[in-house]
Amino acid sequence: MASTLARWVAGKGIDNVNPSMLSDEMRNGIMTEAGIILLKEGRIYEAVKAVVMAGNSDKLVEMGNEFIRQTKFEEAALCFIPVKDKEKLEKTAAECAKLGNMSLAYFAYLAAGNEQMALFLKENFCPEL
Repeated sequence: MASTLARWVAGKGIDNVNPSMLSDEMRNGIMTEAGIILLKEGRIYEAVKAVVMAGNSDKLVEMGNEFIRQTKFEEAALCFIPVKDKEKLEKTAAECAKLGNMSLAYFAYLAAGNEQMALFLKENFCPEL
């Protein structure tokens, strides 16, 4: 049943579902599985959002580590921001800045607790934040 619901969630779109009626266990299973489906479809932002809704930090770290292995640092940062893994966030934030994605680097440094770097990026590269 979880597979059917997970496919339905992925097809409907993560922003169009409300998993709050599910038990924690069901939500974790269905939303994690939906996240995996979305990841396979290349819908990274939605995949991360689904796994965050699942409350599955271990899966987020696993996804982030795989993105680092693939040198996809922006995608990795999206995974590490919700789990606030300071070490991995510092690394991915620096890589995001090198790639020119200053907004994502800002949010990654902020999540890592590095307010000094976040403020530097905000003041010099993305004052609109």
